[in-house]
Amino acid sequence: MTVSDGEIEAEGYSIEEFIAHWEYENKWMQQHKFFQHFQLTPETLQQWWSIKDLHEFCLKVCAIYATVNIPFERELAEYLWNKWFRAGETPCRFGNFFARFVGSYNPESPKTVPKLLDAHQRICAQVLLRQGTLCAQDKKPAPLRVEDRLESPYENHENYILDPVFHAVFIVMDTTVPLVPSSSTWQLRARDDPDFAADTPVLLVRTGVYHDLRTGLVDFASIEAISEEVDGSENVRRINLSSAVDFVLDLHRRNTKAHT
Repeated sequence: MTVSDGEIEAEGYSIEEFIAHWEYENKWMQQHKFFQHFQLTPETLQQWWSIKDLHEFCLKVCAIYATVNIPFERELAEYLWNKWFRAGETPCRFGNFFARFVGSYNPESPKTVPKLLDAHQRICAQVLLRQGTLCAQDKKPAPLRVEDRLESPYENHENYILDPVFHAVFIVMDTTVPLVPSSSTWQLRARDDPDFAADTPVLLVRTGVYHDLRTGLVDFASIEAISEEVDGSENVRRINLSSAVDFVLDLHRRNTKAHT
Protein backbone atom coordinates (compact mmCIF):
# COMPACT_ATOMS: atom_id res chain seq x y z
CA MET A 1 0.00 0.00 0.00
CA THR A 2 1.27 3.46 -0.95
CA VAL A 3 0.44 6.44 1.25
CA SER A 4 0.81 9.96 -0.07
CA ASP A 5 2.32 12.85 1.89
CA GLY A 6 -1.09 14.56 1.80
CA GLU A 7 -2.84 11.54 3.34
CA ILE A 8 -0.24 11.37 6.11
CA GLU A 9 -0.58 15.04 6.94
CA ALA A 10 -4.38 14.80 6.83
CA GLU A 11 -4.18 12.28 9.67
CA GLY A 12 -2.31 14.81 11.79
CA TYR A 13 1.16 13.27 11.46
CA SER A 14 4.30 14.85 10.15
CA ILE A 15 6.22 12.84 7.54
CA GLU A 16 8.99 12.25 10.11
CA GLU A 17 6.49 11.00 12.72
CA PHE A 18 4.87 8.65 10.22
CA ILE A 19 8.23 7.17 9.15
CA ALA A 20 9.31 6.73 12.78
CA HIS A 21 6.01 4.97 13.63
CA TRP A 22 6.21 2.77 10.51
CA GLU A 23 9.79 1.79 11.33
CA TYR A 24 8.84 0.96 14.92
CA GLU A 25 5.89 -1.23 13.82
CA ASN A 26 8.00 -3.17 11.32
CA LYS A 27 10.82 -3.56 13.81
CA TRP A 28 8.44 -4.92 16.45
CA MET A 29 6.89 -7.35 13.95
CA GLN A 30 10.24 -8.72 12.76
CA GLN A 31 11.60 -9.11 16.29
CA HIS A 32 8.40 -10.84 17.40
CA LYS A 33 8.71 -13.33 14.53
CA PHE A 34 12.42 -13.76 15.23
CA PHE A 35 11.62 -14.96 18.77
CA GLN A 36 9.14 -17.50 17.38
CA HIS A 37 11.97 -19.44 15.82
CA PHE A 38 11.66 -22.75 14.05
CA GLN A 39 12.71 -25.79 16.09
CA LEU A 40 14.88 -28.07 14.00
CA THR A 41 14.39 -31.75 14.85
CA PRO A 42 14.20 -34.96 12.78
CA GLU A 43 10.41 -34.74 13.12
CA THR A 44 10.03 -31.16 11.87
CA LEU A 45 12.27 -31.91 8.89
CA GLN A 46 9.88 -34.67 7.84
CA GLN A 47 6.74 -32.56 8.25
CA TRP A 48 4.73 -30.85 5.53
CA TRP A 49 4.66 -27.38 7.05
CA SER A 50 1.73 -25.03 7.16
CA ILE A 51 1.73 -22.21 4.61
CA LYS A 52 2.32 -19.75 7.43
CA ASP A 53 5.42 -21.62 8.63
CA LEU A 54 6.64 -22.01 5.06
CA HIS A 55 6.40 -18.26 4.48
CA GLU A 56 8.69 -17.57 7.44
CA PHE A 57 11.60 -19.00 5.42
CA CYS A 58 10.77 -16.87 2.39
CA LEU A 59 12.23 -13.43 1.70
CA LYS A 60 14.93 -13.96 4.32
CA VAL A 61 18.53 -13.45 3.28
CA CYS A 62 20.08 -16.05 5.55
CA ALA A 63 19.33 -18.82 8.01
CA ILE A 64 20.94 -18.62 11.45
CA TYR A 65 21.14 -22.02 13.13
CA ALA A 66 21.71 -21.93 16.89
CA THR A 67 23.11 -25.21 18.20
CA VAL A 68 23.33 -23.79 21.73
CA ASN A 69 20.73 -21.87 23.68
CA ILE A 70 21.32 -18.15 22.99
CA PRO A 71 20.67 -16.06 26.12
CA PHE A 72 20.57 -12.76 24.25
CA GLU A 73 17.95 -13.29 21.52
CA ARG A 74 16.41 -9.85 22.03
CA GLU A 75 19.76 -8.11 21.67
CA LEU A 76 20.56 -10.28 18.65
CA ALA A 77 17.28 -9.35 16.94
CA GLU A 78 17.89 -5.66 17.68
CA TYR A 79 21.39 -5.88 16.24
CA LEU A 80 20.24 -7.64 13.06
CA TRP A 81 17.44 -5.14 12.52
CA ASN A 82 19.88 -2.24 12.77
CA LYS A 83 22.17 -3.92 10.25
CA TRP A 84 19.33 -4.82 7.91
CA PHE A 85 17.12 -1.76 7.85
CA ARG A 86 17.95 1.26 5.71
CA ALA A 87 15.21 3.89 5.63
CA GLY A 88 13.82 4.33 2.14
CA GLU A 89 15.76 1.35 0.80
CA THR A 90 14.88 -1.83 2.68
CA PRO A 91 11.56 -3.49 1.74
CA CYS A 92 9.52 -4.70 4.71
CA ARG A 93 6.50 -6.24 2.99
CA PHE A 94 5.74 -9.94 3.24
CA GLY A 95 8.13 -10.45 6.14
CA ASN A 96 11.38 -9.37 4.46
CA PHE A 97 14.18 -9.61 6.98
CA PHE A 98 17.84 -10.54 7.19
CA ALA A 99 17.47 -13.86 8.97
CA ARG A 100 15.26 -16.81 9.84
CA PHE A 101 16.39 -17.94 13.28
CA VAL A 102 16.36 -21.73 13.69
CA GLY A 103 16.81 -23.45 17.03
CA SER A 104 18.88 -26.62 16.73
CA TYR A 105 19.80 -27.15 20.37
CA ASN A 106 17.47 -29.99 21.35
CA PRO A 107 19.29 -33.26 22.12
CA GLU A 108 18.19 -34.83 18.82
CA SER A 109 18.77 -31.72 16.71
CA PRO A 110 21.63 -31.64 14.17
CA LYS A 111 24.77 -30.02 15.59
CA THR A 112 27.59 -30.62 13.11
CA VAL A 113 28.04 -28.65 9.90
CA PRO A 114 27.44 -31.71 7.62
CA LYS A 115 24.16 -32.49 9.40
CA LEU A 116 23.09 -28.83 9.39
CA LEU A 117 23.95 -28.64 5.69
CA ASP A 118 21.70 -31.65 5.02
CA ALA A 119 18.89 -30.06 7.05
CA HIS A 120 19.34 -26.75 5.26
CA GLN A 121 19.04 -28.42 1.87
CA ARG A 122 15.84 -30.16 2.96
CA ILE A 123 14.36 -26.88 4.11
CA CYS A 124 15.24 -25.18 0.84
CA ALA A 125 13.87 -28.10 -1.17
CA GLN A 126 10.45 -27.88 0.48
CA VAL A 127 10.26 -24.11 0.03
CA LEU A 128 11.26 -24.34 -3.64
CA LEU A 129 8.70 -27.09 -4.22
CA ARG A 130 5.85 -25.05 -2.78
CA GLN A 131 6.75 -21.44 -3.58
CA GLY A 132 4.94 -19.38 -6.20
CA THR A 133 2.03 -21.75 -6.81
CA LEU A 134 0.08 -23.60 -4.14
CA CYS A 135 0.34 -27.37 -4.27
CA ALA A 136 -2.90 -29.40 -4.41
CA GLN A 137 -2.81 -30.23 -0.69
CA ASP A 138 -2.29 -26.53 0.13
CA LYS A 139 -5.32 -25.20 -1.71
CA LYS A 140 -8.29 -24.17 0.41
CA PRO A 141 -11.48 -22.19 -0.32
CA ALA A 142 -10.96 -18.43 -0.21
CA PRO A 143 -12.43 -16.77 2.92
CA LEU A 144 -15.71 -15.00 2.27
CA ARG A 145 -15.04 -11.91 4.36
CA VAL A 146 -12.62 -9.30 3.03
CA GLU A 147 -10.88 -8.93 6.41
CA ASP A 148 -10.30 -12.70 6.57
CA ARG A 149 -8.81 -12.71 3.06
CA LEU A 150 -6.38 -9.96 4.03
CA GLU A 151 -5.17 -12.02 7.01
CA SER A 152 -5.05 -15.32 5.12
CA PRO A 153 -1.56 -16.77 4.56
CA TYR A 154 -2.88 -18.00 1.19
CA GLU A 155 -3.30 -14.43 -0.01
CA ASN A 156 -0.28 -13.16 -1.97
CA HIS A 157 1.39 -16.58 -1.83
CA GLU A 158 3.08 -15.85 -5.16
CA ASN A 159 5.14 -13.13 -3.44
CA TYR A 160 6.77 -15.55 -0.99
CA ILE A 161 9.93 -16.92 -2.57
CA LEU A 162 13.26 -18.29 -1.38
CA ASP A 163 16.06 -15.76 -1.60
CA PRO A 164 18.95 -17.17 -3.70
CA VAL A 165 21.45 -16.08 -1.02
CA PHE A 166 19.49 -18.06 1.60
CA HIS A 167 20.18 -21.22 -0.38
CA ALA A 168 23.87 -20.40 -0.89
CA VAL A 169 25.10 -19.58 2.65
CA PHE A 170 24.07 -19.88 6.27
CA ILE A 171 25.37 -18.93 9.72
CA VAL A 172 25.82 -21.23 12.72
CA MET A 173 25.86 -19.92 16.28
CA ASP A 174 27.55 -22.77 18.11
CA THR A 175 29.08 -21.03 21.11
CA THR A 176 28.59 -18.09 23.43
CA VAL A 177 31.48 -18.89 25.77
CA PRO A 178 33.97 -16.19 24.66
CA LEU A 179 31.22 -13.61 24.83
CA VAL A 180 28.94 -14.70 27.65
CA PRO A 181 30.66 -16.49 30.55
CA SER A 182 27.68 -15.77 32.81
CA SER A 183 24.19 -14.33 32.59
CA SER A 184 25.21 -11.28 34.62
CA THR A 185 27.99 -10.54 32.12
CA TRP A 186 25.78 -10.45 29.05
CA GLN A 187 23.13 -8.39 30.84
CA LEU A 188 25.74 -5.79 31.76
CA ARG A 189 27.20 -5.76 28.26
CA ALA A 190 23.73 -5.39 26.72
CA ARG A 191 23.13 -2.35 28.90
CA ASP A 192 26.45 -0.68 28.08
CA ASP A 193 26.90 -1.82 24.47
CA PRO A 194 23.74 -2.44 22.38
CA ASP A 195 25.80 -3.98 19.57
CA PHE A 196 27.71 -6.43 21.76
CA ALA A 197 26.16 -9.37 19.89
CA ALA A 198 28.38 -8.39 16.94
CA ASP A 199 31.40 -9.93 18.69
CA THR A 200 29.87 -13.42 18.90
CA PRO A 201 32.04 -16.02 17.12
CA VAL A 202 30.02 -17.92 14.49
CA LEU A 203 30.51 -20.25 11.56
CA LEU A 204 29.84 -18.98 8.04
CA VAL A 205 29.03 -21.86 5.70
CA ARG A 206 28.70 -21.88 1.94
CA THR A 207 26.54 -24.69 0.62
CA GLY A 208 27.82 -25.00 -2.94
CA VAL A 209 24.26 -24.54 -4.24
CA TYR A 210 23.74 -21.38 -6.24
CA HIS A 211 20.13 -21.62 -7.36
CA ASP A 212 19.33 -18.41 -9.27
CA LEU A 213 22.33 -16.61 -7.71
CA ARG A 214 23.46 -14.03 -10.27
CA THR A 215 26.77 -13.17 -8.57
CA GLY A 216 28.34 -16.52 -9.42
CA LEU A 217 30.22 -18.66 -6.91
CA VAL A 218 30.42 -17.50 -3.29
CA ASP A 219 34.02 -16.44 -2.74
CA PHE A 220 35.51 -16.23 0.78
CA ALA A 221 38.65 -14.40 -0.41
CA SER A 222 37.45 -11.06 0.99
CA ILE A 223 37.23 -12.46 4.54
CA GLU A 224 40.27 -14.76 4.65
CA ALA A 225 42.29 -12.25 6.69
CA ILE A 226 39.59 -11.91 9.37
CA SER A 227 38.44 -15.52 9.58
CA GLU A 228 39.78 -19.03 10.06
CA GLU A 229 39.21 -22.22 8.13
CA VAL A 230 37.41 -24.86 10.20
CA ASP A 231 38.29 -28.57 10.19
CA GLY A 232 40.20 -28.24 6.93
CA SER A 233 37.06 -27.30 5.01
CA GLU A 234 37.32 -24.43 2.53
CA ASN A 235 33.54 -24.01 2.81
CA VAL A 236 33.41 -23.17 6.53
CA ARG A 237 34.95 -20.10 8.19
CA ARG A 238 35.12 -19.11 11.86
CA ILE A 239 34.36 -15.38 11.99
CA ASN A 240 32.60 -12.85 14.23
CA LEU A 241 28.89 -12.23 13.67
CA SER A 242 29.34 -8.66 12.47
CA SER A 243 31.70 -9.66 9.65
CA ALA A 244 29.52 -12.65 8.72
CA VAL A 245 26.42 -10.43 8.47
CA ASP A 246 28.32 -7.84 6.42
CA PHE A 247 29.50 -10.55 4.03
CA VAL A 248 26.00 -11.97 3.54
CA LEU A 249 24.41 -8.53 3.15
CA ASP A 250 26.98 -7.55 0.53
CA LEU A 251 26.26 -10.78 -1.36
CA HIS A 252 22.52 -10.09 -1.14
CA ARG A 253 22.82 -6.51 -2.40
CA ARG A 254 25.06 -7.51 -5.29
CA ASN A 255 22.68 -10.28 -6.26
CA THR A 256 19.66 -7.96 -6.05
CA LYS A 257 21.44 -5.43 -8.24
CA ALA A 258 22.31 -8.14 -10.77
CA HIS A 259 18.64 -9.20 -10.93
CA THR A 260 17.46 -5.66 -11.63
